[in-house]
Amino acid sequence: MPRQSNHLRNAFTLAELMVVIAILGLLMGLLLPAIQYAREAGRRIQCSNHLAQQGLALQQFESSFKCFPAGGEAGTLHAWCTRILPYLEHGDLYQQIDLKLGWDASGNIAQTKQTLPIFRCPTSLKSYAGLTDYSGISGSSHQATSDGGRNGILFLVNPNDRPVNISSILDGTSNTIAIAECLAVGEDNFGFWACGANCLGHEEGPINNRQGSLDEIASLHPGGANAVFADGSVSFLSETLSLDIVAALCTRNNREVVAEF
Repeated sequence: MPRQSNHLRNAFTLAELMVVIAILGLLMGLLLPAIQYAREAGRRIQCSNHLAQQGLALQQFESSFKCFPAGGEAGTLHAWCTRILPYLEHGDLYQQIDLKLGWDASGNIAQTKQTLPIFRCPTSLKSYAGLTDYSGISGSSHQATSDGGRNGILFLVNPNDRPVNISSILDGTSNTIAIAECLAVGEDNFGFWACGANCLGHEEGPINNRQGSLDEIASLHPGGANAVFADGSVSFLSETLSLDIVAALCTRNNREVVAEF
């Protein structure tokens, strides 16, 4: 008589295979959002590090020259970004730029249209030469002011402008934004790190008002946008901040009392 095999069956049935696939699919569905969240958290931290370096460079410039750089210089439109290049380990590039010529003059364009990682947010979708994802804050026109909203730190100057220094920041350096993310400013509207016209003055939009005007603080980070203050500290500004608080943070001398933000 033929002997019966004592070997155990070790193959999956179709039903068992389907169960395993379903479990793996469920696990992947649970893990993917966590992976995406972790990646975005890393990008947000890298963005805040870029702003922290820019904020420190602004402070070093102010310490050296007893004033902050102009947001944009009269005539040439050279930006604050250009003036702080030596403090961002780009001194060689700074030496190649002719500050007597316009920022986009033929003699400068090869230098000023370089894309520098320090001025780029890793979450950004912008892609053109010389881009920036950050703007200097020129102030706020949310409330009527006699200076036309030029009540921030970094704004376009004219020959009669007096430079902004630490003593000019009456609201306190920890309550006054110097630089913030600027989603809407792009290639068609002077979104270049070397161009002083990219300084924005807050108007009526909340944080991350992505459908609003150019003068809004906005990013692709879920829930808010990064900003660096005049004291060099970086904060993630929530979309839930009131317009009054955002406007107060964008001004240096309106003497508002700003609560926790």
